[in-house]
Amino acid sequence: MKYKIEKFLNKYREFLYILHRKPLYGVMPAGAHCSVEDPTVDVTHGDIVHPCIRYIRNGFEGHKWWMVYTPYYGKNEKIENPRLCYADTNEGELPTSWHFYCHIKDTPDQGYNSDPTILFSDNKLFVFWRENNTTRTDKMGLTRATYGCSVKNKKVTYFDKPTLVETAVQMDHEICPTVIESLKEYKAYAIHVQFNPKWIFLFPETILRWIYKYKIIELLYLIFGSSRMKTFGVALWKGQTIDETFQYVKTIPFKDVNRLYRPWHLDFFYNEEYPDNGRHLYSVIQSDEKFADICLAHYENNCFRIYRKPLITGKSIGMLGLYKPCGQIVHDTFYLFYTARDNTDSKLNKMFVTSIPWKELLKIMEE
Repeated sequence: MKYKIEKFLNKYREFLYILHRKPLYGVMPAGAHCSVEDPTVDVTHGDIVHPCIRYIRNGFEGHKWWMVYTPYYGKNEKIENPRLCYADTNEGELPTSWHFYCHIKDTPDQGYNSDPTILFSDNKLFVFWRENNTTRTDKMGLTRATYGCSVKNKKVTYFDKPTLVETAVQMDHEICPTVIESLKEYKAYAIHVQFNPKWIFLFPETILRWIYKYKIIELLYLIFGSSRMKTFGVALWKGQTIDETFQYVKTIPFKDVNRLYRPWHLDFFYNEEYPDNGRHLYSVIQSDEKFADICLAHYENNCFRIYRKPLITGKSIGMLGLYKPCGQIVHDTFYLFYTARDNTDSKLNKMFVTSIPWKELLKIMEE
């Protein structure tokens, strides 16, 4: 019944798309399903959420494709723990078969893990993840923090200090971080949001409980296409060394955002295949926490411009529950990874990969 209601709401969402001139279909074909070796399949059911994939040209420990992700079957935060995998392909093949490498971090005593990401730098592989209301974030007076480690020969060495920190409760400017090495310094890009509008907290506690209990804000979101969450843009952090705490610099706004969109999770990559055109920063974006499209954005003129045409939509792939994407350019080809909810088991998220020549994609997006 819940799934049928969601399908009806998604149909209503399509009506809002037409009303606000938002394309219903993406420009890329639906992806091929990825199989991922899972040593705990009896618990996680092979669920995959929040994949971060990186292609290492010269390989790391004999493998070129690397991925970190978290299971999240049935929205169970206790199993949302980062794990590392690799894939081997011939040139031009889609990386659809992934092998388990090692666990990165187990379930904390309290709170939960989320939002993992990978960085390959100086011939070393680093993995980062967020901790939310865990024992060590509490001890540091934080609500959330991003922690990191290095990985070699299946041994995980943890950093002593957090990489990114957040003290606010209703504000968060380190959601879904991507760590990048650029011009001899390290940068992290993350979504900066406010979870609830300020006017909510003007109500007495009794009315607040009623608003949350009956999900009044979510109802307004569905009817009018407005969201309880406000997205300010992309938070930029900088650090001189990989194992020290980065400093927050500023928040970079989005441009050309459809009013139905509230960018939620995202990934960043450079167009390093085209040094003659300059090194440009791009992002693939989950357009909203729910009823999301997958979009492409380009950093230009101190903002991230979101292209009008989406890459993937639920309508174009025949699935609901699109979630955090990941993008990479390899040998002139753009690879897009995304997860979507299984049509027969609404608790299960599956991963897919699709591709298109990079120059062809840019031409389509600019038309």
